[in-house]
Amino acid sequence: MLPSSELKEVTLKDYLIILRRRSWIIIACFVIVTTWATLSTFNKIPLYRATSQILIESKTPTVVAIEPVYGIPQDVATEVGILISRSLAKSVVNSLIAGGDKTFAGIKEPELVFLRNTKVEPIKNTKLVNISYISPDPLKAAKFANTLTEVYMRQDTEKRTRITREASEFLEKQVTEVKKKLADSETSLNEYAKKFNIVSIPDVEKKTTTILESLKADKVSIEKEIAELSKRYKSKHPKMIAANTRLESVNKGIEDETKKLLEITDKMNQYNILKRDLDSNKVLYDSLLARTKETEVSRELEATNIRVVDVAVIPEKPFSPNQQRDITMGVVLGLFLGLGLAFFIEYLDSTVKNADDVELYVKLPFLGYVPTAKQEVKVKSDIDLIVYKVPQSRVSESFRSIRTSIMFSAPEDRPLKTILVTSAAPQEGKTIVALNLGIIFARANEKVLLIDADMRRSRMHNILGLDRKVGLSTYLTGSASLDAVIKQTFIPNLSFISSGPIPPNPAELLTSAKVRHFLEEMKTKYDRIILDSPPVTSVADTSILANMVDGVIDVIRAGFLNIDIILRGRQRLIEAKSRIIGAILNNVNIKREDTYYYYHYYYAEEKKKRS
Repeated sequence: MLPSSELKEVTLKDYLIILRRRSWIIIACFVIVTTWATLSTFNKIPLYRATSQILIESKTPTVVAIEPVYGIPQDVATEVGILISRSLAKSVVNSLIAGGDKTFAGIKEPELVFLRNTKVEPIKNTKLVNISYISPDPLKAAKFANTLTEVYMRQDTEKRTRITREASEFLEKQVTEVKKKLADSETSLNEYAKKFNIVSIPDVEKKTTTILESLKADKVSIEKEIAELSKRYKSKHPKMIAANTRLESVNKGIEDETKKLLEITDKMNQYNILKRDLDSNKVLYDSLLARTKETEVSRELEATNIRVVDVAVIPEKPFSPNQQRDITMGVVLGLFLGLGLAFFIEYLDSTVKNADDVELYVKLPFLGYVPTAKQEVKVKSDIDLIVYKVPQSRVSESFRSIRTSIMFSAPEDRPLKTILVTSAAPQEGKTIVALNLGIIFARANEKVLLIDADMRRSRMHNILGLDRKVGLSTYLTGSASLDAVIKQTFIPNLSFISSGPIPPNPAELLTSAKVRHFLEEMKTKYDRIILDSPPVTSVADTSILANMVDGVIDVIRAGFLNIDIILRGRQRLIEAKSRIIGAILNNVNIKREDTYYYYHYYYAEEKKKRS
C-alpha cells in the first residue's frame, strides 16, 4: 500500500520497497512466462517460407508493331485479388495432384487449406508482387509457391489467347459482311452510271452551263434595248413588239436550259451518294481485313504482361518459430506482467507493513519492529524465548531497541510500570512480544513481573514450562493467595503469574476492584509489570485492563490484518480511556522492507560477529 500523496510524497524509494516486497511475484511471473515461452517455442513445428517474385506491367510488352486486342491496363491490386482467389487456388491444387503430390489428398476443400498457407504481398510503390507459401516441408514450400506462379501466368496467357481467338472470329465475320456490302455498292454504282450515261454527263453539264450563261447575257442586252425603245415608242410599235418577242424567246430558252441543268445535278448527286457508300465500305473492308491479319498474327504470340523476377528457392532455415525473438518477448512479457501484478496486488493490499504505515495510517507512535525469527534459531521452539536463547540475534537487538523506546515514552514522574500488551486480532504475536519484553527488561536488571491476563486462550505457562493450576483467576476468585500465584521462572529477575484455570466469566473478574488493588500492590514490589491480554476487538477483557495500566502497547503483525481492523482495535483502546504508548510491528521480513530495517539488521549482525 503506497502512502497517500496527501500524507506523504511518493518517492522512488517507495517503489523500490514495493519491488523488494513483491519480488517473489515478479520472479514467479518472470520464470513462469519465460519458461512457457521457451517450451512453447521449442515445441512448435518449424515452418519454412519460400517466396517467388513477379512483375505485373500495366500493358503487354509489344513484340511486333501490332496493338493487341486485349490491351486493357491491369492494376496490381486486381491481380493480387486474382492470386488469392479460390478458383485459382483450386486450379493450383488440381495441378499439384495431377503431378503426383499427395499433400491435399482426402482433405475437404483443399483450396482453402492452400490459401491459408499462401501469402501475396505487393511491394509498395512498385509493380512487384511477392508470392509466398508456408509449409513444414521446405521442398514443398518452394514447389507450391512456384506452382502458384506458373498456374497464374498460364491462366493469364490462356485468357489472352481466348480473347484474341474470339476477336479474330468476330473480325472474320465482320469482313465477310462488309465484303458483301462492298460488292453491292459497286454493282449499284455501275448500274446507275450505265443507265444515265454518267460518263458523258460532265460534257453535257458544261455545254448546258455555257448556253445558259449566253442566254442570260442576251436577256440583259434585250432588256436594255427595250428600255431605250420605250423612251421613243409605244408598246405596240413594231420595234417594241419585235424586241419583246426576242425577250420571250430568250426567257423560254433560259427556263429550258435551267431544267436540264437541274436534272443533270440530281443525277450527279445520286451518283456521288452511291460512290461515297462504295468508298466507305471499301475503307471499312480494308481496315477490317488488316486488323484480322494482325489478330491472326497475335494469336500465335503468347505474350503476357506478367514476368517472373525471382523463382522460389528451397529455404535453408525455418522462419518460424523465431526462437530468439519469442524467448525475448517471453522475458519482456514476464517481467512487465510481474511488475504490473506486483503493483496491482500492492494497490489492493491494505495491511500495515512498515513504520510509515504505523505513523501515517494507524496514527500511533512507532516503538520498533520485531523481525521474522525463523532464520535466527536452529530449533523452532526457541522462537518463543529468542531473547533468552539467542541474545545476540537481530530479534534480540530489536527488542533492546523497543525497550529503549518504551523507557523514553514516559516522563520520569509518570513511569510506565504497568504495561498491557495487546493486538487487534489473534495470531499477531502479542504473547511472544510480551514474553520477550519481560525478558529484555529483566536482562536490564529490572525486577519484572509477567502476568498472563488472557484467561481465555492462555499459552505463556507452556512456554515457560510452568502449570496454571493457580494463577490470576484463582487469586481474583479468592481461591489462592498472592504468594501462591507468583512463580519464579528460570530467567533471572523474571517472575510470572499464569492465567489460572479458565473461568466462566473473565470480564466480570477483571472489573472487580481487586484487580486495581492487585496492580498497585505489584508496583511496590516490581520495577516493571507486563500483562499479556486477549485481542482488543474480540472480548471486553482488554478494554477493562487497558484502563487500569500505565500504558498499552499495540502489537501489529506486518502484512497480516486489514488496516480497518487495526483502526477498530485502536478505537476500542481510545474508548477505554487508556494510555497508548505506541505500536510494535511484529514478524517483519526485513529483506522486503526499507533501509530503516536494514540498518538495524546489519548493526545487529556486526555486533554479533564482534561478540
